[in-house]
Amino acid sequence: MSTTLTAYETWLKEVGEALSSINMPMDDWQKIWEFNFRHEFEIGTTANDAAMKANQYWWQLQNKAIGQDCRKTPNCWLPRNHQGGCQPRF
Repeated sequence: MSTTLTAYETWLKEVGEALSSINMPMDDWQKIWEFNFRHEFEIGTTANDAAMKANQYWWQLQNKAIGQDCRKTPNCWLPRNHQGGCQPRF
């Protein structure tokens, strides 16, 4: 096994643990909307930041799928009529 593959698998495990800690099981969400974890690894994104990006990506797509996406700001991952300011994806 190459060092890069081992590093990626270790990093991806850390991402999965971070997502599990916020009740967002990676395997469940990846089946619905695939997030490009490989790209995040290759550009040097930390595991925690990649988990946050995936979380926001999945919530934005979930909100859009149920017709509850924010319409105020492009790429805001919060639901429509949310409190406070918009939060564009990470």
